[in-house]
Amino acid sequence: MSFYIYHQEGDRYRVVAPVKLTGPKGVLALYLQSKADEDTPFAWQLSDAKLIELAAPELDPAEHVIAIDMMPESLVEVCLFRVTFIQGASEYDESEVVLASKLLEQGKLTTTAQQFKKDFTITPGDRTRQSLEAMRLTGGTTRGNYFWAKPKMDIGAAVCPSTHKPAEMLTK
Repeated sequence: MSFYIYHQEGDRYRVVAPVKLTGPKGVLALYLQSKADEDTPFAWQLSDAKLIELAAPELDPAEHVIAIDMMPESLVEVCLFRVTFIQGASEYDESEVVLASKLLEQGKLTTTAQQFKKDFTITPGDRTRQSLEAMRLTGGTTRGNYFWAKPKMDIGAAVCPSTHKPAEMLTK
């Protein structure tokens, strides 16, 4: 998965920079290591605004979003979801994580996907699709390499219609 920070002006989105959530120097590693004195399991949640604040403190979270590029290799299609929050429960060396997101833009394009994703205006349509994805992070509050991994309970992801009970939790 590729993550990017976008500047948002109404329905227009312009890419600002890629954001590194994972890895030893990633946003999640730095956040979790700052909680080394917490008891485990350490329960946490990072909103979209807090993720932007941690990734790029110079940016205004009210004007920016983090998007997941679900089809980074596609030439003529795009599937972007906006991260709404990441929550987890961390031990000293690993974390169980849920990534929540909402549809930002999806479909076939008349230009290349690479060009479109740099600067686009969302098309009219249904934006109620939401996703919850369970993952594991190979790092916790004190150590690890902080990469995505298969969760211990492999339940995968769920895409929920807006009227489904889990989707209501995402709109908080």
